Amino acid sequence: MAYSAPTYETIRDAILREITSQVADADVTSDSDNFVRSAAVAAVVEGIYQRLAWIYRQIFPDLADDEELLHHAAIRGLVQKVATAAEGIAAINGSAGVTLASGAVFTHVASGELLTANADTTVGSDGTATVAVTAQTAGASLNGLSGALILTSPPLGMDSDATLTGDLVGGVDAESMASLLGRLLDIIRNPPAGGATYDYRRWALEVNGVASATVLPRRRGPTTVDVVITGADGVPSQAVIDACAAYIEELRPVTAEVFVYAPLVRVVDAAAQVELEDGYTLAEVQAAATIAYAQSLGALLPGEILRRSRIDTLISNLAGVVDRVVQAPAANVPATDVADAVGWIRPGTIILSLMP
Repeated sequence: MAYSAPTYETIRDAILREITSQVADADVTSDSDNFVRSAAVAAVVEGIYQRLAWIYRQIFPDLADDEELLHHAAIRGLVQKVATAAEGIAAINGSAGVTLASGAVFTHVASGELLTANADTTVGSDGTATVAVTAQTAGASLNGLSGALILTSPPLGMDSDATLTGDLVGGVDAESMASLLGRLLDIIRNPPAGGATYDYRRWALEVNGVASATVLPRRRGPTTVDVVITGADGVPSQAVIDACAAYIEELRPVTAEVFVYAPLVRVVDAAAQVELEDGYTLAEVQAAATIAYAQSLGALLPGEILRRSRIDTLISNLAGVVDRVVQAPAANVPATDVADAVGWIRPGTIILSLMP
């Protein structure tokens, strides 16, 4: 039976009983000196019990406070992964041959966020060039940022006006405590084994920006290991892939040849006809279906097939749906049709319509 610490009232009453057992006619009424002293001692004793309960929780990683969880993780060589910055491509203009130095700073016109050029870039003969840029603010908040930029202190012959050619991607927030706890429990349950499949997965997940890792041993031969990684918002950046490959290279067995890469994304749309209960509108059910579709397909790992029954089930479970007919996809969807590639199914859109 689990132990339960006594309450303040239980402790106080036990002290009062002890007093009366020693002095039968002792005054223990609520306004007596004995009662006041017993109440004071009981409060202190209750505090000691609470302190012991806190110490007990810190012994176990899954019960520990955040600070103590970091301590548990550090003992196992695990550290909380820091936030990574979003990256993108900026288009610049100027005279042919003018070079923009690495470290040049751009200001996003709409938000005021600062971005840094990743490498030296020289304007081509057509007066244009592109340069990889990284946000100075780390985290996922700048994913999707796009639009006009202003180049701070442009070199002579280069325009200050620039623009992002697409959205910033790859920004990841600092690792949550739940994620760190999951990695710690994984290493406790599956201790390092000198290159077992789960070792490669663990090594990949220790790299900043890696959200999941699928390990495919012997895919290219007896001593090869493929590690397919994803980022928090989809496909990881090349910088994250390179960092993961370099990290695993330091830890792998000397006989293993390791290949680290991102999966080939396959976006799948769906369509279905539904019959609704009275009181439900198509717009309400469509909104719920969009959320459920994103959550269900978002849980698929690289290489996993999308079974048509998965879509049928999630629509059937929507509130208000009496009957349904899945129109698309017409059959199970493999992760990819590209030979020798590792695919990753991602949710597109799901469109519902009423049955005739």
